[in-house]
Amino acid sequence: MRSTLHDPLLTPENRLWRAVLEQAYADAESGGDSDAGATDVGEGSPERIRARYYLRGDNKQEVSALALVCGFAEVPADRVLRWARKNYPRPTAADTRLPDTPTREPLAIGFVGARHGRVRSCAQVPA
Repeated sequence: MRSTLHDPLLTPENRLWRAVLEQAYADAESGGDSDAGATDVGEGSPERIRARYYLRGDNKQEVSALALVCGFAEVPADRVLRWARKNYPRPTAADTRLPDTPTREPLAIGFVGARHGRVRSCAQVPA
């Protein structure tokens, strides 16, 4: 039996954002063991490539998006970035092109916007 005495209190929102990180990890690992040492470009599904770019934080937008999700999930973003950069090496400079698919789902952007809207509306309520 697992003790909950030392576990941090996780809200349903924390669990949701941790599930987002878990899905990114599952997508990054998709493709089987046959291509475990393969580079990202041209190999594997678009979801796998996008997930690895996202977890590594290959550009400023992805770093900030990952930091935001990690903050909501109460997971240290620097550890996620360090782990992903160690386990998923970056492609060479000639192969840095993403697949021709969108990098963000509109639904995820809506969640972030809804949360920020809620925070703003609570802050504007007079005391």
